[in-house]
Amino acid sequence: MDNELELARQKLGLVSLGESSTYRLYSKGLVSEEFIKDDTKLVGGSGLSLCDSNDNSKKLETNKALRNHRVLAAHPEATELAAIIQGMSWALKLGVKSIQFFCDDDSIILDYVTGKAAPPNESIVVAKLLKQVAPLQARFTSCQALPLRTDINSSLIKLARDAIASQTTWREGDNEYETCPACYAHVSPRHKLEVRSGCFHRICFTCIRDCVSSQLARGDTLLCPYPGCEKELVLEDCRGIVEDDALNLIIHRKKEKAIPVLDRVYCPKPCCNFLMSDRDLPLGFSIDPRQKSVARTCVECGLCFCKKCHVPWHYKKTCDEFKKSQSYLTSDAALFESLVKTEGWMKCPQCTTVVQKNGGCQRISCRHCNHKFCYACGAACTRKKMSCNCSPQD
Repeated sequence: MDNELELARQKLGLVSLGESSTYRLYSKGLVSEEFIKDDTKLVGGSGLSLCDSNDNSKKLETNKALRNHRVLAAHPEATELAAIIQGMSWALKLGVKSIQFFCDDDSIILDYVTGKAAPPNESIVVAKLLKQVAPLQARFTSCQALPLRTDINSSLIKLARDAIASQTTWREGDNEYETCPACYAHVSPRHKLEVRSGCFHRICFTCIRDCVSSQLARGDTLLCPYPGCEKELVLEDCRGIVEDDALNLIIHRKKEKAIPVLDRVYCPKPCCNFLMSDRDLPLGFSIDPRQKSVARTCVECGLCFCKKCHVPWHYKKTCDEFKKSQSYLTSDAALFESLVKTEGWMKCPQCTTVVQKNGGCQRISCRHCNHKFCYACGAACTRKKMSCNCSPQD
């Protein structure tokens, strides 16, 4: 037995716990269409995890390439069976005697390997693989097939994707290259990002930056640039690749989406402008109990402010009194209000965000909260119709 195999046995606890202990085998097979140089090929890989009955104390992971990609791609059950066969062979090589292997709970594979169901006559590939599973099961002193109920698929998919990625690189001189599946450019593996939100697609840095820039401009959710992928990019994926300003905007938008529109409150201090939820916001200091409903304290900078007037707190004055005072009339808030009136802009009746119509009819939709209203008078639109008597034309 070579040193590498002996080290694997020690890590798994086969030496200390004994070969009679029961181990658990988790497997995942994947076949995907990959771009290699200027060609498209089907590439397969498996992710394998072997651990003791406690699942955590002793654990060993590996991945392997899957062959016959085109045949496996046509039969998803065959891909999973091929991964199970690789996992069983690996366990036997390590010297495991008693094993439990797991199949997806929503898959028919469990019925196949336990003999509760037989594959259709046309599934010749699946039938051939099942004939390989039975002899492997017989080589264990104890072998049990169970439904997979724990969520470990993500780590197994990562292992399988790594096995696929290892087959998509090529060398030109001293340099190693991979094809970016988003732009088809040939780039160094060091200049590709693995999206860690579940899909594990490998995208070049340039495509990640372009994707972030375009999706931020549209206000969309940041998605993996791989064609057809709907997995969301997370900050950890973008850090060190996109600019800090873009990251801060991502943080801000994710926080905004988590707070209902009517509960969003921003600190009026220009150098702060911190976003908070009014439900969790501490009340500000107010001598007049009637003013406590609008007095708030910024949890970031500590400024006491009026959430209605959006200015630092106006002590001993109501909101109406303050808006008539000289201090308000010369404030940035008053100057902005004057600009809104001068330009003929409207405030959304629901979230008070300033909106500007750039053409079309008077029915408008706020981009901030999606509230639909009449641009002329502010009346709400119901069932795609204006509820006021204003002319629908500009």
